[in-house]
Amino acid sequence: FDSSIKEFKDEKIKAYEFGDVYDQNRTKAFIDKLLIHKIKVYQSKEKYVVPVNQPQSRMVKNFFETYDKYVDSVYYDASAWSVSNFFNMKSRKLKNFNLGKEIKTTKDLINYPKASKSNYSYILDWDDYNAPAALHHLQKNNIVTYTAFKPFSIKVNETNEVKKFNYGSILIPVSKQKISAHELYEIIKTTQDTFQVPIVNSESGFSVDGIDLGSNNFRINKPVKVALVIGDGVSSYEAGEVWHLLDTRIEMPLSKIRLNQFSRISLDKYTTLVMVSGSYNQLNEKDLKKISDWVQKGNTLITIARGSSWVINKKIIKETLLEPKKDSVFSRKRYVDARENIGKERIGGAIISVDLDLTHPLAFGYRDFSIPVYKNNNVFVNKTKDHYSSVGIYSDNLHIDGYISEKNKRDHFDDTASLIVSRLGSGRVVIFADNPNFRGSWFGTNKLFLNAIFFGNNISVPTNN
Repeated sequence: FDSSIKEFKDEKIKAYEFGDVYDQNRTKAFIDKLLIHKIKVYQSKEKYVVPVNQPQSRMVKNFFETYDKYVDSVYYDASAWSVSNFFNMKSRKLKNFNLGKEIKTTKDLINYPKASKSNYSYILDWDDYNAPAALHHLQKNNIVTYTAFKPFSIKVNETNEVKKFNYGSILIPVSKQKISAHELYEIIKTTQDTFQVPIVNSESGFSVDGIDLGSNNFRINKPVKVALVIGDGVSSYEAGEVWHLLDTRIEMPLSKIRLNQFSRISLDKYTTLVMVSGSYNQLNEKDLKKISDWVQKGNTLITIARGSSWVINKKIIKETLLEPKKDSVFSRKRYVDARENIGKERIGGAIISVDLDLTHPLAFGYRDFSIPVYKNNNVFVNKTKDHYSSVGIYSDNLHIDGYISEKNKRDHFDDTASLIVSRLGSGRVVIFADNPNFRGSWFGTNKLFLNAIFFGNNISVPTNN
C-alpha cells in the first residue's frame, strides 16, 4: 500500500468523477463494489470522486483505466477488467478536485422523493436499475401497468414541478385497478420502500410536453413467465447468470427446462424462453418445430451468444451469420507459430462500444446511445434486412478495452450487430450476439436483457407488407 501511494503521487490524473443522476441504484451498486475493495469514495454535489493517490491506487486504476496496447496477443479468457464499464458508469478524469464528504456506506445513498397518495395515476421511472424488479412486484400484486413508447413531461407530486420522463416509463392508472385507491397506494409505498425506486404521482393526464397519459402510445404490460433451457451441452455459466439475475435482483421465479425433458413439457404457460450458449444436440426436428410454433403464437424467444448462432443455423429465423473471410493465397507458416496465430484471432474477452437505438423497447431506460458491451466469443450476426430491428450495432470506434486483433476489427464488425430482433409469425426472437449478463457483474447491459422479458410482448418488427 505504501509503494502504491509513492508510485502514483505524481500522476497527472488526480481523480475520477462519476455518477448517473438518472440511475441512483446502479450508481449505488458501483460504489458498493468500490467500497468492498476498500477504495475511498467522496461525494461532490450530485457526483462522486475517487482520488488516485490512496492506498488502493492500483485498484483504482483497474476500475477506471482502459488500455489499447498489450504485451501478448493470445488470451483464452478476459483481457479487459475496467470495472466502471461493467456498470456502464461513465467517468471523467480530473487534474484537480475538491473532496466532499467521504462515503463509508451506501445505506442512505438513495434519495428519491416518496410518492403521495393519488386519485389519478403513478409513474415509475424506468431509467433506474431496480425498475424491472419494481414492475415485477407490481405484476405479482395484479397491478395493471402501461409502458410509454414516447417521452413526455408532466406536473408531478401535486406541485408545479415538471418532470421529464424517458422512453419506457411505467404508468400505473388508479382507475384501471380492481382495488381501491387506498389499497393501490399501500402497494406503491411497499414497492418504493422495498426497491428504492423513483415513483411519482400525477393528478392529471395532460402533459406539458409530449404524449398525454391517455395516449395510445402507452401500451399495456402483460405479466411474464420465463423458462430457461438447461442441461448437457448448455453453458452452465450463462444459464447461472440468467438464474442469478432473475432470482436475486428481480425476485422472479424461473422455470428451468432440462433438455432431456424438453419434448415432454408444454411451453404454452410461458411468455418467454431463454436459450444461452449451447449445442442443443438433444433437440430434434419436432422440438425445433415446437419452439417455432410457440414463438409464432406471439411469444418471445431470447438467445444469447452461441444460442443465437444455433437458432440461426437451424433456420428457425431468417437471419444470417457473417461468413468468415478465408485467405485466398496460400502461404506456408511455421508450425511452432500455429498456437499464437490461431489464438490471437479468438476474442477471449474484450469490452467494445455499441450504439443503441434509444427509441426501441429493448433500449428503454438508457439515455446515452453509446454503451460498453462485453464480447467473449466469435459470434457475428449480420444486421437485419429491415431498417428498424438492428437495435445495437457496433460503433465506428468500437474498441474500449481488451485485446482484439486488427483482422477481427477490420473484417467482423462493420456489417454485424450486437443485438437484433427477428419476427417469427406473431412473435419475435431477440438475438444477443454478446452476453448481457456476463459473470453476474454487467449491470450496464442487464436492462437490455430485462427489457426483452418485460416488453417482449410489445416488440414488433415494422414492415411495409
